Amino acid sequence: MQSYIINYRLSLVEHCLKYSDKRVNEIVAELGFTDESHLNKFFKQQKGISPKAFRKSLLTVSE
Repeated sequence: MQSYIINYRLSLVEHCLKYSDKRVNEIVAELGFTDESHLNKFFKQQKGISPKAFRKSLLTVSE
């Protein structure tokens, strides 16, 4: 069950990073993370990259 929740939250963060112009701190508030450092730690543990770096990598791939 915990694995499902982690994957679901991760997919929500990824979706926001891919398809919105929201800043990371806006995503934090919208998805219920404690603060930006909490989201950064969670995302980096799961993906091995920070949310900002993830978004930047999407921009370089699409160019």
